[in-house]
Amino acid sequence: MITTGRILLGLALLACWEWGHRVAGNLFVASPMEVVQRLREIVEDGSLWGHAASTLWITALGFAIGFFFGVLLPFLLDQSERATKAIEPAVLASMGIPKFALAPLLILWFGIGDAPKVVIIAFMTFYMIFISTFSGLRGVDHKLIVMAKIVGADPMNLARDVLWRSLQPYMFAGLKVALPRALSAAIVGEFLVADKGLGYMIEHARQMGDTTGVFTGIVVVTALVLGLNWLLERLQAKVMAWRPKDASVAH
Repeated sequence: MITTGRILLGLALLACWEWGHRVAGNLFVASPMEVVQRLREIVEDGSLWGHAASTLWITALGFAIGFFFGVLLPFLLDQSERATKAIEPAVLASMGIPKFALAPLLILWFGIGDAPKVVIIAFMTFYMIFISTFSGLRGVDHKLIVMAKIVGADPMNLARDVLWRSLQPYMFAGLKVALPRALSAAIVGEFLVADKGLGYMIEHARQMGDTTGVFTGIVVVTALVLGLNWLLERLQAKVMAWRPKDASVAH
């Protein structure tokens, strides 16, 4: 039923797209068939793979940096209530800073290569992971911690077997938000400064008045987001296989 529902939804969206093309015209909405043809062309000439690889590389690098610090800082703050009260408000307040408004400064500091985009992606990822990890640590049942200490768990065992496992649901919830945000940040960064990547491909098509090229880029990015989300769900199922699938199982 779920698969059928997804197929029907996809067909409905495709029908709406075709209707929009017929109403608005090719200048504003590209034809689905023309987008399919363009996809075939850029796959056959190999240009799609170079752009996609460039975007995925900076996304992965920025995401890895943001994820590392987004997990590390909550664990460090969890060791000190005073540090938490001092640092947490500053971290949350800094979320309000428009990251892309910093683009001119980042370009000035790091040049016009990949570094500014990686920094923006890292920031976007960091806040999502920080909040989800911090919430997960706060939601850990303290009775489990006490019991683990009673049976002789050292700090490393406590962090790995109690804290890490307890916050995994929060972690994956944050990842499902952070991963598309990271990819979107990479795309927007490539709009601003890039000579390759999916964002560059979309922006170049826009400048040329190539509506089909713009829609083709959007379709590719959407497919990447769906693919990454599918991989994340598979990873979640594997990592959290230890959890009961139904609450009644736990009882």
